Amino acid sequence: MPDAQAPRLPDEGLLAKTSVPVLLATAWRDRRSGRLRIADGKRERLVTIVEGHPVSVEVGDREEDGLGRRLEEAGHVTLSDRRRIEQLARERECPEASAVLALKLLDPKALYVALRHDARQRIAETFAWQGGAYRWEPGTPPDDAAGKPHDVLALLQSQLAKRWGPERLFAELMAAADLVGEITPRFHRVVRQLARGDQMARRAISLVDGRRSLGRILGECSGDPQAAATLWTLLHAGVVRVADTPLADAPPLDLDIELEVSSGDLDRTGAGRRAGALRKEAGPKDEKANALRAEIEERLAGLSQLDHYAALGVATDANAAEIKKTYFKAAKKYHPDALARLGLGDLRDDAARVFARIAEAFETLSDAEKRAAYDRGDGDVPEIDMARLAQAETAFRKGEILAKMGNFQGALVYLENAVEIWPDEPAYQSLLGWALYKQPARDAVRAREHLELAADAGSDDAVVLFRLAVVLRALGEGDEAERRMAEARSIDASIDD
Repeated sequence: MPDAQAPRLPDEGLLAKTSVPVLLATAWRDRRSGRLRIADGKRERLVTIVEGHPVSVEVGDREEDGLGRRLEEAGHVTLSDRRRIEQLARERECPEASAVLALKLLDPKALYVALRHDARQRIAETFAWQGGAYRWEPGTPPDDAAGKPHDVLALLQSQLAKRWGPERLFAELMAAADLVGEITPRFHRVVRQLARGDQMARRAISLVDGRRSLGRILGECSGDPQAAATLWTLLHAGVVRVADTPLADAPPLDLDIELEVSSGDLDRTGAGRRAGALRKEAGPKDEKANALRAEIEERLAGLSQLDHYAALGVATDANAAEIKKTYFKAAKKYHPDALARLGLGDLRDDAARVFARIAEAFETLSDAEKRAAYDRGDGDVPEIDMARLAQAETAFRKGEILAKMGNFQGALVYLENAVEIWPDEPAYQSLLGWALYKQPARDAVRAREHLELAADAGSDDAVVLFRLAVVLRALGEGDEAERRMAEARSIDASIDD
């Protein structure tokens, strides 16, 4: 049964607003039966669907049959045979499939296999149509629409990246990047089937555990298009239930498939260490995790009663350097990735509220005039715009997801926006600098500027120092690069792994 809370799509509409993959995925989700007409200019398809499964596809009157051409392209017939097929079909005014049988070019079994493959391709071709419209035809499918159904989820999984391209596929997923997904138990058999064909698809499925966001899962899969297509299919077909916060623990899905992930496939500056962190999450929470949990809960309980100094955790006579150091230490401690590494993903929202209060205090205490006014008790001290802070964090997370996928150029627009709003955040400066360096049109000079700002703000961050060393080396500054690299290794001996 479909999810009662999932909205049903209109019976007709524009493909610019509702794509064919969405139509097919929701038809599977709703177990819908009918005839779906899809048209884009002269191209038209009529797909017969039974209980959510396509069983046949017809080409519209305005479009050529084309079966003979596709059989030739697939190597089933010769060019001469193709011409004979097309000629006989015109003479008899019959489908080219009938002409193939009449000419005895393929036996019925071979033709059936070829027609099924052709039907899958005809459906997949519509995935990229954006200028047309769709309409569900009234009535029920004819009695003869009882052929072997096509596995529409496998079709979506295998064809989305090819028909849409990685950029569009990633953009489609971006809207759901912060959602946490959990596989619904009744779909475990379906998921096992989807996990059979591709290693990265299996990895993506294995990480849908009710704790990780879809964006984070895609990042852990190094932005692999097949993993993205798998996540998109699971999401839109209703195979996973989603929420804005981690879902209740559920029994792990036993795929009975061994995953093999090469360390060389992961970004040496981030993804490899995150993968190692994931292994730690499976174990019991250590003392550090328990201490941080207690700290967050304690600070959250007294949030409204804390003055700026207590909120930030500094003495009233703390100097500017101490205030800055304390703030950046808190920024790293309460970052979602840091919480996830300790198995505290369920505290993400609480930690965000605590850090927002810390950021508010820092905004005032880091500015000499605002601090003096605050100490005098002035009530009109301008405080941080929390909406702007949330906007910066949202932009950064989107850029971070794209960077994890390897799409550094696409990440730039979000990271530059985050830095413009909140330039004092070293994580924003660091990733912007790295994206500038890693994008196709490498800009090492600008990359160095942002990475140096990040290094100055958080000098004990091994990743920042490693990235800066790489950029300095590219700029020909070998001595300074080695010095920075040595600093990074002194903080994290495994930084080169």
